[in-house]
Amino acid sequence: MKILCCGFFPALQRTIEYKTFRPGEVNRARSVSVAASGKATNTARVLSQLGADPLMLSFAGGGNGDTVRDLLETEQLPCRWIETKAETRICQTLLSDDHDDCTELVENTAPLSASEWKAFIKTFAQLESKFDQIVFSGTLPPHAPQDIYAELLSLTDGNKVLIDSSGPALLATLEHRPALVKLNAEELGMTFKESGSPEDLARELIAHGAGAVGITAGKELAQLVMPEANHLYSIPKINAINPIGSGDSVSAGTAFALTKGSSLPEAFIFGLACGTSNAMNLNPGHIKLEQIATLVPQIKIN
Repeated sequence: MKILCCGFFPALQRTIEYKTFRPGEVNRARSVSVAASGKATNTARVLSQLGADPLMLSFAGGGNGDTVRDLLETEQLPCRWIETKAETRICQTLLSDDHDDCTELVENTAPLSASEWKAFIKTFAQLESKFDQIVFSGTLPPHAPQDIYAELLSLTDGNKVLIDSSGPALLATLEHRPALVKLNAEELGMTFKESGSPEDLARELIAHGAGAVGITAGKELAQLVMPEANHLYSIPKINAINPIGSGDSVSAGTAFALTKGSSLPEAFIFGLACGTSNAMNLNPGHIKLEQIATLVPQIKIN
């Protein structure tokens, strides 16, 4: 059950907890934790926790990149790194007891060179045939080539691809027919200039080549839109600690269940359980198998 997790911009993630947080004032942290993060990182980590055999393919650069690599080596998470001169970014999550939501401070990585992008494509071409599933993860900043996912998808079989992205970068992939597009409701709305219901917009993606579209919406109903069906999923009420990484956990759980032979509607249930478990834990990309076992029966298809 080998799954390749491709992303371009990992992060050194600092999660800072406060008893209270007041913008514009001095706020003293109760605790700070540091971990490697980023969408592909979180996806690969969850897959490893589930017992899959993942490999993360990504860029790393500078001192932050060295720290990220060291952290993931300590976790024994298999990675293949493309060297870059661009410093790996730092992202910070602010949590406080007096706020139900979180504040995320996200850096963008500096532009990568054409030779660095070519090195990524060459490495992917060498690896992709060895994997049962491929997960592409991440929204691209303006300086990244917006056709990079499409170029990578053209080198592999779309039937084994789950892509978690949005905007022009996602739309460019559809001619290569990815099996599943996974995104949240806000990302779906931003991908199209015209307005419409989530189902209508998802069907637009399907009309242009997507095999199916999974849509998450936090604690609200999730949807799986397929050519002949639209499934709605209720999400269990939980005590959420940190939602960062939940979407990545949905992708990981869904890909894992598909490789185990589950139907897509069943696999999406398992993915949603993984995403919900992630939100119940402090650090991104961390799930608990006992939580998932409890959550799966609570997620109902309406």
